[in-house]
Amino acid sequence: MATDVTTIITSIKDITSGILEKDISTVRGFSERQVEAIAKQTVIIQQGIANGDIDEDLREFFLDGLEAMALNFVNTLKGILMVTLEKLWNALANFLYKAVGVVI
Repeated sequence: MATDVTTIITSIKDITSGILEKDISTVRGFSERQVEAIAKQTVIIQQGIANGDIDEDLREFFLDGLEAMALNFVNTLKGILMVTLEKLWNALANFLYKAVGVVI
């Protein structure tokens, strides 16, 4: 087990990088797909309003749906990030306890 400051620092950085890199790539893939879907929906609504397929009554309906998509996107990202931070906290606490010699 790590016994010097430099080794502990390196271990903490390795643990952090391992968790964040894996989870960030998951978030990146999710967010790219979601942002693309939101952008496509925005263009569809723009075109529908411009060519008259979406009238004033339908406009609010579609805009509410677009707002819901954006809110769901943000809430999902918040949840993913909370889970990532929890995993990071658990991994670091586990490492530090082991470094001190406490078994959890």
